[in-house]
Amino acid sequence: MSIKALQNWFEKAKFSSFEVLEIKQTDLNEQRKTEWILGESLEDFLDKDNPLITVEGYPAPKRVYVKAKK
Repeated sequence: MSIKALQNWFEKAKFSSFEVLEIKQTDLNEQRKTEWILGESLEDFLDKDNPLITVEGYPAPKRVYVKAKK
């Protein structure tokens, strides 16, 4: 999803303001395997030679922090 698409959702939900505070690369520590995860995690989907892309060649996921006012 793009930030513009997210902003459009906020506008459709009648938010009066929308501000991007920060965009960060999703970290392997926050999306890691744990004893509760039986399947795959982020590291299984990232390119081993370039963690900025997925194994399919798409950009790796990012986390966006926004501030909005209704």
